[in-house]
Amino acid sequence: MDVVLVDHRERSSAIPDALVAAGLDVRLTDLPVADYVVGPGLAIERKGPNDLGASIRDGRIFEQAVRLQSAFAQAVLLIEGEPRGIAEDAWRGAVCRLVEDGFTVLHSLDAEDSAAWIVRLAKRARRAAPTVPTIGPRRAPRHPSAQAEAMLSVVPGISATMARSLLAAYGSLAAVAAEAPEGVRSHPGIGPVRAARLAEALHGEYVAPGDRAPQPGRRARGPRTPRRWLLVEPGSKGESASFDRRAVALRALHSARAGSQVVDGLTGEVSATAPFPGRGSTGQSSSATT
Repeated sequence: MDVVLVDHRERSSAIPDALVAAGLDVRLTDLPVADYVVGPGLAIERKGPNDLGASIRDGRIFEQAVRLQSAFAQAVLLIEGEPRGIAEDAWRGAVCRLVEDGFTVLHSLDAEDSAAWIVRLAKRARRAAPTVPTIGPRRAPRHPSAQAEAMLSVVPGISATMARSLLAAYGSLAAVAAEAPEGVRSHPGIGPVRAARLAEALHGEYVAPGDRAPQPGRRARGPRTPRRWLLVEPGSKGESASFDRRAVALRALHSARAGSQVVDGLTGEVSATAPFPGRGSTGQSSSATT
């Protein structure tokens, strides 16, 4: 039976029960990193609609990424649903950075879909498993250069690739610190914002966790207009169906009349139109038969 280690904080979701129903041996534990460990060196970090935006804003997701890649040979970010509380460009940009750093990113519609992904990954991991199972986290990198890369890459805006580039150019973490902020601005890809962040991280005075401001130096945001997705049917004069998640609206579109559209309630942009590709030919053939 496939063994899946599940962090105890995932107990409140429906996923552990779904994994058990799928025949997996689920073992709740206190994982130092990751939410699920599904095979030898394969870990999954799940981010729900609210958690993804929050972890990007406070930089936590990049710290988690470094720890995951240090502890496991393969790391998967599973994005569940449509992210909330963060601009689309912001979360897509953050995800692109994770992909550049070697992360595998999957997107699920909901908890049920997330469970399906985890089941599939667990079964594939078993087939690819080595003779001696090694489920669980590996040791953090011991080589000093790898440790220096990890330390630099947790700075917002500094990817693992950029960290390696900086260390290769300046020779050491101490040399990068000595040059920041002005000296590193001549490095390709380092502008005033990234240079300032490096200097703040490398030279800033330590502040205990309880005394830290939520977002130092950042203006407080006003209330956000909730984003809604509208299902607009052709010729409809009544109120359109409204959804708080694009994925749910797209599901409803599958059963809507031809010509129906999913429209972004904030921008007015059309996200999708029925029928979906591949359905039109079926509809034509059935009409001809009739």
